[in-house]
Amino acid sequence: MDHLVSFLFFVEFSLVFICFLYNLFSVGFSFKLGITFGLLFFIFLPILVMIITGKIPLLISGFGNTGITDVILKENIKSSLVLLLFIFSIIVYLYFPLIKIKKPLKTTFEPLISSYFYSYALGMLIVFIGSGLFKGGNWYDNRHNFFESSGQLAVLIAFVLNSTKILIIASLFYKWLKKDYTIIKFLCYTVLFVLFDMFISGNRIYLFCTAIGICFIFLKRFPKKMLLLSPIFLPLIFFMGYFASIFKHIRGPLFEKGLPTYDIFKESLLRAISLEPPSFSSFFLEISESINVNVLYEIFNRYDNFLYGATYIKPLFFYFPRSIWTSKPESITIIAANNFGGASLVTTIIGEIYMNFYFFGVVILPFLLLFLDYIFSKSLRSFGNISGIILFIFGILIFRMPFSDELLVFIFLLLILKGTKWLNEHNFTFKSLYEV
Repeated sequence: MDHLVSFLFFVEFSLVFICFLYNLFSVGFSFKLGITFGLLFFIFLPILVMIITGKIPLLISGFGNTGITDVILKENIKSSLVLLLFIFSIIVYLYFPLIKIKKPLKTTFEPLISSYFYSYALGMLIVFIGSGLFKGGNWYDNRHNFFESSGQLAVLIAFVLNSTKILIIASLFYKWLKKDYTIIKFLCYTVLFVLFDMFISGNRIYLFCTAIGICFIFLKRFPKKMLLLSPIFLPLIFFMGYFASIFKHIRGPLFEKGLPTYDIFKESLLRAISLEPPSFSSFFLEISESINVNVLYEIFNRYDNFLYGATYIKPLFFYFPRSIWTSKPESITIIAANNFGGASLVTTIIGEIYMNFYFFGVVILPFLLLFLDYIFSKSLRSFGNISGIILFIFGILIFRMPFSDELLVFIFLLLILKGTKWLNEHNFTFKSLYEV
């Protein structure tokens, strides 16, 4: 039976990969490309390891104290069939012809990178001061305590921060593709920003989305050269992937004594390497965050306290303080952690819809993705070519991150885009405000 399951995984992988190639080379950056890549990277990479080795081992270095276990293919035939069913529902969305994404409208819109960056810098400064990280402490604990104690103001700042990150990254891509920036200038600005953000915020997902976006552009423009240069790029990819993987061990003590120095970074790096030594055998599991698939199997095997859409309606009530509404729905990552252990567990879009709707999620999922694709694409059409990279990033984020969080990030991003565009059209600047 495990051979049949492996064959079915291979068939679905082939269908998804064909759709990926079509979207990359014929359509370009889009929400669908982000979803397709998220499925290939976060689900099929660990599944490939399971098919070859017979299991997906638990990454003990980060999750040994949870209730998550190894996924052994022969012992998880039923759960594998459930996963195949949900992957098929995503494939239905990928091949569904109802929505044909229209090209962005011709517009004179120009992204205002400086405005987005000022908003980002102000938000990050508030988080740093409020959490006390300038004075020192554990990155995770300080931030958690700040967001928990500061209520809705902190939540608002978090959404604005994430929105402006995406806008800054997308704007840099836009400037490069429009040839306002040379490749060197683009890479310098972009790499510096995403690395700075990763060290300051501790979040690797935006660095990941940026790196993948750059790789896709080079792959699309120079497919033969990229293939010929792959022996040079592969060691670099291994090094970058390994560092991104162990950064989860670095970020905690990095601000223990305030702003990190070189010695503190070196000490944190050596500690992280000792906790998770480089290993080629575990490389694909580490970079693809295979624990997410372990969590999925655990959900299929053990979860039965279904939420009936609670995490999907959370965006409607996020502004209600938990002190007033104590039973306000939690993020799906917190609910998963409460059930299986740990501080936070990623369920991906598949786990979240299963925890809400059980097998009804198989029917709901393609329509949800079609709806998001349509709404996101239509909302961004008036912002020209910058919309493609934004949609691509949100495709990855919607696949991996909690639905409610990313929907709110998109809403705030749209408000910032429309607000800054309106102010710019009316020649509103800080100087004009001062003169009034």
